[in-house]
Amino acid sequence: MANFLANLFSTGASSLVSAVGDAIDKNVTSDEERKELENEIEQAKLKYEVEMKSLGVEEQKIYLDDTASARENQSRVQESEEAGFLAKNVHPILAILIIALTFFLYYWLIMGTTGENKINPEMKDIVIYILGALTTIATQVVAYFFGSSKGSKDKQKIITDLTARTA
Repeated sequence: MANFLANLFSTGASSLVSAVGDAIDKNVTSDEERKELENEIEQAKLKYEVEMKSLGVEEQKIYLDDTASARENQSRVQESEEAGFLAKNVHPILAILIIALTFFLYYWLIMGTTGENKINPEMKDIVIYILGALTTIATQVVAYFFGSSKGSKDKQKIITDLTARTA
């Protein structure tokens, strides 16, 4: 069965390449036309790559502007004399509560599965789901207050690039 599928797809792929080649040969009569067509295709590929990189740069700029705007807004609230206690401290309070709740659920899950008071099997799945969501949120909280993983990702890319060059 696997050989049949491999033969079918390899035959289909080779016939597709042949069909495209035949179509180009029918439309291109000389070597000059063929080279011109290949140059146009290569230029189109390069233009596509440049546009994709440009879009990537724009996306990165939007991301960084959004982050800077959020942090600037938070700074203005912190520096405002008119802002109340809750307005100035809602972010840290929520962050502490989220981190504490996450660790409490980890503790409860571990103690609930090993101690005398076993967690109900139906509740265990719900607790694990909630813990997964809280873990994700806790990761975002830590990234907000202590830096995101974006810098780590960029550093890892540089290390990988340098390693690839020396190898």
